[in-house]
Amino acid sequence: MAIYVREITPEEEQTLQEWERSYKLVAYRRARIVHLSAEGYKCPVIAKFLGVNVETVRECIKAFNQGGIPAITPLPPSGGKRVLDDDIADLAEDLIRQSPEQYGLNKAVWTLHDLAGVIAEKADRITSISHEAVRNLLERRQIIYRQAKQWVRSPDKAYKRKKRRRDLLLAWARSAADGVVFWIDESWFAKWPYCFWAWVKEKTPLRVAQRWNEKVETIALFAALNDETQETFLRWSPRPNRYETVRFLKALMAHVQGLGKRFVVVFWDAASWHTAHRTRQWIRAYNRRAKRMNLPRLIVCVHPSGSPWLMPLEPIFGWTKRQALGGRVFDTLAELQAVVEHHFHERAPKARLRRTQTAAGAMSQKSRSVS
Repeated sequence: MAIYVREITPEEEQTLQEWERSYKLVAYRRARIVHLSAEGYKCPVIAKFLGVNVETVRECIKAFNQGGIPAITPLPPSGGKRVLDDDIADLAEDLIRQSPEQYGLNKAVWTLHDLAGVIAEKADRITSISHEAVRNLLERRQIIYRQAKQWVRSPDKAYKRKKRRRDLLLAWARSAADGVVFWIDESWFAKWPYCFWAWVKEKTPLRVAQRWNEKVETIALFAALNDETQETFLRWSPRPNRYETVRFLKALMAHVQGLGKRFVVVFWDAASWHTAHRTRQWIRAYNRRAKRMNLPRLIVCVHPSGSPWLMPLEPIFGWTKRQALGGRVFDTLAELQAVVEHHFHERAPKARLRRTQTAAGAMSQKSRSVS
């Protein structure tokens, strides 16, 4: 005989939704069991969905029907004295208030993995600690990693049409053996610090001083990201404009001529220097010359206006400014440029590995669904 959960009260529904958003696996599974059962799924189907035993599903449903949320609340692990006690939490809290550079890390902001490594070196009673354990230690002190956010929507009325064209062109270029895809974007860099992320107490607002009267040297970076290899072609410029864009395209096409590709697809945003008459005129002239001289053809796709989420270089620029630059103050622009270029090239092997793993996972999931 099939067993289902009873009617869920509003208070219980709120707790179950919090569990589903939690990173705690046991709480998440139990919340999903209750919700799936309420939707009419039988125990064997729920067990297959979640990868657990059928008896686990039945026991969870029975416990919820009899005792509600308290009956299925995960219990803390039992056993001996907790190793990660308050002195380890004190060490973690003390470290996040220091610079990672003091411990030989070439970063401006702590990551959980970096904290775990330094805690394992400095603590006496432990030899290793996971990054999730560090997250739990900081949560005890109500410390989280946060940034102010705002919701962004594209103002382009033809967003869906342009987005669909972009997706079709990207899929075609990725599947063609004789083509290569480049993402092109530009970003300003300045010598002042980029302290916009920090480990702070919960509900503590972040404040960054706005220095209106200070004249700071700035420089623009033109970047072209190879979609397949994740290598980045970089060029610095005093400011992005149509003349600098044409110079960058000339250097990029000279760079990719040795790849042996028949065509190059460039994706970029609708910046004025990308859509300028001089830029479009140079692209047409280059394609005419490429046809005569058997050079790679240049195909350009412009993203919808106001849609930075379509550009993979946007988060890379942000990551570089937070992690590579952070709170550092550089004496010269040459020092800043060297640090930025080092981090751009350093990320390529890891990004290439992540892309390969993601593609392999997608293929495995597709093969399982077909079978």
